Formats: sequence, C-alpha cells, structure tokens
Amino acid sequence: MKKLMALVFIVFLACFMLGGQQAVEKGACEKKAQVLLDKVLEMWNKPDLELIPQLYTADCVALTSSSPEPYVGHEGIRKWIENTRTMFPDMVMAFPEVVVQGDKIATVWTLTATHNGPMVTPDITLPATGRKVQVTGLSIDYLQDGKFKKEIVVFNMLEMLMPMGFGLVPPTAGN
Repeated sequence: MKKLMALVFIVFLACFMLGGQQAVEKGACEKKAQVLLDKVLEMWNKPDLELIPQLYTADCVALTSSSPEPYVGHEGIRKWIENTRTMFPDMVMAFPEVVVQGDKIATVWTLTATHNGPMVTPDITLPATGRKVQVTGLSIDYLQDGKFKKEIVVFNMLEMLMPMGFGLVPPTAGN
C-alpha cells in the first residue's frame, strides 16, 4: 500500500510540475481509480458482494487464468468471488502497483491465503490442503462510465498450486 501511495504521489507531483489542463485531468483519473480500487479490495477482502453493481457494468466480462470460461455479468462476478473465497476463506488481496491510462487500469495484485476450502474446477473438485499460498498476478481493467466493463486477470497457476502440494505429472509415452 505504501508503494501504491508513493506511486500516486510521484505521478501527482509530475503532473503538477508539467502544468496544464492535461496534468489536472490525469491527477483526477488517478484519484478516481484509487477510490474504485479501494472498493474492489473491500469487495474481495470483506467480502462485500453488494458492491458488485457499483463496480461492474451489467454486461461485464472477466477473463481469468483460473477459469476456462469467462465470468459474465454481475452473477458471474459473484460466482467468481464466492468460488475464490470458498477455496481461500481467509484471503487478503492487495494492489502493490497500479498504472492508470485513460479508461484502463493495470494492477499488479497479490493474494495471500490458506487453502481451507475445496477447489472446484470444471472437471474435478480438489480437497482443501490447509497450506498457505501467496500469488502475484496482473489485471487489466477496461472502464465504461466509471465501472469495469472488461477485466483480464493473469497469474501463474503453478505459483498457487505447488505450495498447496500439487505437482505436474508428465504424460506417459504415446498420450
């Protein structure tokens, strides 16, 4: 959080020094993004699912490394959060780095949690391991009228699965 605040301060200072209307608009964008991202953290960390309609458009689409299918609309986002929080009931998400450009927000995020619930996949359900994980990922969000319209979330699944005790099994010859 300190890095984020330092980044916001540096960007604001640079905008101020450059002067002009564009600098003022960019500073305003940074502040609006910070307010939005604070609500996102509240939505995931509490969790406060009532924030979903305030943060996402009704027809939003979230594409993530954790699912072969996108999460669509408010119910899709709700399902995504509920599935994640079932698997990691004590999860804490943070945004150590944020870059805002117009109607796009790029966020480096970290998730710290204990795998205390089942991991539901399209093919199988994996039992809880009780092991701690810390995962870093990147989200790119596209805004429409101040809400998330499209979200792309990428992270290394192995970074999450290996500390939980899962490993890769290479295919046998001929498969």
